Amino acid sequence: MNNPETTTNEEVFVFINHTETSGLKKREPALFFTPSMRLFASPTTFLRERYTQSGRSPSPNTWANIAYALAGWFNFLFEIDVDDWRRASRDDLIAYRDVYSQAVSPKTGHPYATGTIAGRMAAILGFYKFAGQRCWYDGDILGEPESRQPTGGVGLATPASADTRNVHCMRTLADLMPRRRPSRSAVRPFFDAELRAFLSALGPRASERGNGDARPCRDRLIGDIGVFVGLRNDEIHQLTKYQFLTMHPDAEAPLADQRLTITGKGQVARTVAIPNWLALDVLAYIDGERAQAARAGRQTGRKEAPDLFLAGVESNAPGRPLTHRRFQQVVEEACLRAGIIRIVSRIDPETGAVTEVKKAKHCVHDLRHTYAVLTYWAEKMGGNAEPWKKIQAQLGHRHLNTTINTYLCYVDIFGKRERLIDVHKLIGL
Repeated sequence: MNNPETTTNEEVFVFINHTETSGLKKREPALFFTPSMRLFASPTTFLRERYTQSGRSPSPNTWANIAYALAGWFNFLFEIDVDDWRRASRDDLIAYRDVYSQAVSPKTGHPYATGTIAGRMAAILGFYKFAGQRCWYDGDILGEPESRQPTGGVGLATPASADTRNVHCMRTLADLMPRRRPSRSAVRPFFDAELRAFLSALGPRASERGNGDARPCRDRLIGDIGVFVGLRNDEIHQLTKYQFLTMHPDAEAPLADQRLTITGKGQVARTVAIPNWLALDVLAYIDGERAQAARAGRQTGRKEAPDLFLAGVESNAPGRPLTHRRFQQVVEEACLRAGIIRIVSRIDPETGAVTEVKKAKHCVHDLRHTYAVLTYWAEKMGGNAEPWKKIQAQLGHRHLNTTINTYLCYVDIFGKRERLIDVHKLIGL
């Protein structure tokens, strides 16, 4: 095979670098051909320059998602006998979309979500936009070829202006997206009985561990931070022990607040309030369970990760930082233990057989929804005529309308049917 970019007879796989080796950053992805193990240079260059080195997308999870989306596309081209990604056309991308729109995910047993398909196609279009700017590609995937002026060289084109490229890329993405399927309500807070059962299933608070309940407290702490502070999954994941070691919460004023600075969406920093009782629980976890986990994994001193949440002593890798996925699993597993479930039909993509399975009714983001609804009613009962402003500041919404439009319908239509949860009793104060 003379052309190193040709894909015929070889599939593409993603390599994730887990150590500072091979000239790659930690958790930096690269694409290779198999079985020859040749580096797939063009998409790897795209991943490095636009993601791992640019600083615009610092999340390794984003890097991996883009890498897997590109690998899926190249392997699709392999299956339809397109022997070079530069020969791919708009019709090929449409065929790719249609295949996924009709396919069942082997992971979930459900048709692929339109958001998943859109995300993968956006990654592909981003790569081809990058390739067009480098004059590696002059086909019609990004729109009409006449939007790029020829240079006179064979098979090359001079990219149009950046604004023109962006417009064509956005139009192409909008034109090619599948019709969004109806989904469940975007706001799914825990109701009263659900929340009590869920928190109990997570384990004891750190300050209560040992009082007849020897279960680990880490998962309960994750749940409490989501419910009573309203952080996103990624925001919980980025917390470090050092942010709390400088706090001096007053045990005599458990409902007063400490200031906690985090980095949210779009790398925008904001300050949130964390109640003293919860800050005290965090410090108890750091001094007790977390320290034990770090010692069990020999992750002390310079080897110790700064991450607040570590794998426990019962883990195969104690002392290691938790992954984003593990935070999601903590919530899902607690819901299943508490019986907070929904029954869904799962399709076997190989046989087409349909089975019914129990799934968690809530996800980690629903903790944030719960914070918003609890705070709304607590502020209203406390006489605050504008509870949205506090919720907006805590959740990090840039515009107040975002907060109101997201939650107003829920609290007006459904909120009054539920008893207001007494947060004091819920946390044992």
